[in-house]
Amino acid sequence: MKKVLIIHKNTIEKEPPTQMVIQHLLDLGISVKLITLGVNDYWKKNFESKGVEFRDLGLGSFVDLNKRSFSKKIRTWLKYRKDVLKELSQPENQNSIIWFVDADSIAPLLFSNIFNKIDYVMHILEMYDHSSFYKYVLNKYINKSKRLIVCEENRAAIFNLWFKPKKYPVVLPNKPYKLLDDTVSHQFLKENYPDFYDNLTKNNSKIILYQGLIAPERDLSFILKAINELGEDFIPVIMGRDFGMLEHYQEICPRLVHISYIPSPQHLYITSLARIGILIYDPISLNQIFCAPNKIFEYAGYGVPMIGNNIPGLSIPFQKFGCGKVFGTNDTTEIKEIILEIDRNFEQFSQNSQILFDAVDNKTVIKKILEEF
Repeated sequence: MKKVLIIHKNTIEKEPPTQMVIQHLLDLGISVKLITLGVNDYWKKNFESKGVEFRDLGLGSFVDLNKRSFSKKIRTWLKYRKDVLKELSQPENQNSIIWFVDADSIAPLLFSNIFNKIDYVMHILEMYDHSSFYKYVLNKYINKSKRLIVCEENRAAIFNLWFKPKKYPVVLPNKPYKLLDDTVSHQFLKENYPDFYDNLTKNNSKIILYQGLIAPERDLSFILKAINELGEDFIPVIMGRDFGMLEHYQEICPRLVHISYIPSPQHLYITSLARIGILIYDPISLNQIFCAPNKIFEYAGYGVPMIGNNIPGLSIPFQKFGCGKVFGTNDTTEIKEIILEIDRNFEQFSQNSQILFDAVDNKTVIKKILEEF
């Protein structure tokens, strides 16, 4: 039986793409071991029930820090480097396929000779176009890797140009392994978030949902103003951590419901309740312009039409599948018109969203990657 050792410098509940890879590997009959900064109770139970071996490095608190001192970073990197190199040197891992997630998982191992001794793939979720350091890390190790994996077609073309890997990058979209049962979403809310349950279920208001950071670079002011002007038929819900904008948003739209954080995949219970999903990315980098958010597939899987700003990462799938609309300006009138258009034609937009979701078969993509070993 093939064995895949996943090296992951994050906490597992914060990275749905890695959750997806693990579960498809299991379906393919692959033995999986995970080395990660932290594993919460939900995923511990999940892994134990499925026979996934995992090692929690006890560094999960590092991920949650808003500000990380230089000394804290160094201590974390040194412990990570020591523990990961020790794991990679174990005899039982000599014939394993090593699956590195992002440049972050490789950077602390710089200048180790371990890369000459292992067969590995690099699954890169970010573009790092503003980071010369991480681009250096990628450039140093991509050509030694068996496969470079990215999450979006334009990223594949750009990485092929930048780094010239031995083979054209594989595209593995950030589609969830599976969705949670939306028939129990109300029960989940009622048991775990009773205040939200009352707000979201009364009056049968149509939920317009934003999932992500609440920060100035993803300004939602004009969208909230539009929703407020449309009246109580619609209720805006923001699910994410606040970085200074929430109070301002609540002044714009007093009906706004804020849910701070629900670990993945349980956040999907909220996603499933949405009438329309909002996606916004500030076009300040290639990473944003060619965004490849798992949120597109999360919305699409529940048949939720989408609204987003006009960048290729959103406009291309919206136009290809007819599952959403982009706005050209931050004009409140335009946003109201788009919301009402989607609401009037909800069944068609919803059906098209489901078609987008069903168009991706990640299990087959991963199977083909493994066949190269």
